[in-house]
Amino acid sequence: MLSPEQRAKWRSRLFSVPTLFFLSAVITWPFLAEFEAFEVFYQFSRSHENWELDEIAMLGFNLLIALGLSVWYKSRRIKRLAEYRELERNRADVNARHDPLTGLMNRRAFYEVVENLSAEAQDASGPRYVALVDLDRFKPVNDVHGHAAGDATLIAAAERLREEAGAGGVVARLGGDEFVLVFGPAMDAASVERAARRILRSVEQPIPFNGQSILVGASIGLVQWDQDRGLAEMMRRADHALYQVKAGARGSFAWYDEDADRQSRDRAEIASDLKHAVENHDIVPFFQPIVRIDSSELVGFEVLARWTHPTRGNVPPFVFIEIAEDSGLIGPLGMALLRKACIHAAAWPEELSISFNISPIQFREGALVENVQKVLKETGFKPSRLTIEITESSVIDDFEIARKKIDAFKALGIQIALDDFGTGYSSLACLRSLPFDRLKIDRSFVTDISEQRQSQQIVSGILSLASGLELDVTAEGIETADDLTYLQGLHCSLGQGYFFEKPVPAEQISWLLETEWSDNHVMSQPDVRAAS
Repeated sequence: MLSPEQRAKWRSRLFSVPTLFFLSAVITWPFLAEFEAFEVFYQFSRSHENWELDEIAMLGFNLLIALGLSVWYKSRRIKRLAEYRELERNRADVNARHDPLTGLMNRRAFYEVVENLSAEAQDASGPRYVALVDLDRFKPVNDVHGHAAGDATLIAAAERLREEAGAGGVVARLGGDEFVLVFGPAMDAASVERAARRILRSVEQPIPFNGQSILVGASIGLVQWDQDRGLAEMMRRADHALYQVKAGARGSFAWYDEDADRQSRDRAEIASDLKHAVENHDIVPFFQPIVRIDSSELVGFEVLARWTHPTRGNVPPFVFIEIAEDSGLIGPLGMALLRKACIHAAAWPEELSISFNISPIQFREGALVENVQKVLKETGFKPSRLTIEITESSVIDDFEIARKKIDAFKALGIQIALDDFGTGYSSLACLRSLPFDRLKIDRSFVTDISEQRQSQQIVSGILSLASGLELDVTAEGIETADDLTYLQGLHCSLGQGYFFEKPVPAEQISWLLETEWSDNHVMSQPDVRAAS
């Protein structure tokens, strides 16, 4: 036991100025670190070198208290920092998984949720259905009313879609004006269709914005969720169904069609292969003879595109030509085909011409005339031996532009024919406005004309019109001797068809010129050849 005098001595030392100073320094050490605290402590220790043992012990005791307080303070600070970081992490995760504008799940979160639903679907009692929704007429909203109006439209659409998802349903914004819904498990196909109709009506309702009414619509692609095919395939099918809607009647919905999808994928594969075929010059010209109907004299050939695919075999022209137009390949394909045709035809007798079809999309190309002129110059083929065939749809949009191109062709010495005459809506306007050299009567009016009274009247009228305008006429699709005889009676000038010859490759032209048309008349049994 310490005596009162000793206790007073320790108390005085415990609360002495040096001790309190040192305790304060330790406690405030973290705050003084940036203010040369070590130097302060060093000076303090130098000034108290004569301390006794009891004083040093008291200093250690105070140091332990100070260290404890410092540790407690640091731990609290670290804990608060960890809580703050966790809060920020959660906030970042929410922002990364949700669309900041509509509050819906974004694409990433949607895929995660659907993957979880897919894993749980083994215990589901029935199928689930997916709707891919795309807003119609949304782009003009931004262009006309501004992006604030566009944001208001997306927010309103998101709210309307939430109401139709059903219990257990999922709604997300995939990006832009595209949304997706996974309907609740209690909804069957009929319920989904009713919900789709409600969505269409709901989205069409005016959206108020700054005293104005914004009007948009929606197109919906529906698909049944097939667990065995995976999420990516499900979304691809929904997207295909939506594409079918937007390619036809917008503002409606359509279920995924497997047959249509198969055709679409087949078309996509052909488009990919066609690109390589054009680059490798695999599209080759075939030639079908054009003859004078009254004498069967050979006057030239129509150039027709043919493509033999390495695995598909012969791909019909109506298939790959349309794909070439849609994919932007028609220009390179057409010029490559014309170049090959001119190279072959340059070696034939000069009285033989070639007729070459220009598609409507190709006709609209700004450099068309220059490209054709370049091909003629490179191949040495005379422009006077070339006839360009164009359809009415090529010129109907703008007669003035069409006239300039036709005049440019004619200035080079190239003749112009109006193809498929009689199948359009404004053929007389074309003849009145544009300087054609020849008309081609569509095969639908020529084949079996001897038995088709309506076709007889149409062809007779076309021939009378052409005679008054001093235009040559080519009748395509002559299949039988009866067709030929009837056209001879109408004094049609030119004809082509299987009765004379089917389209043949360039390698067979020399044989035809040396045999069948060696004396400028057809062989003695054309009906036998036609049957082949």
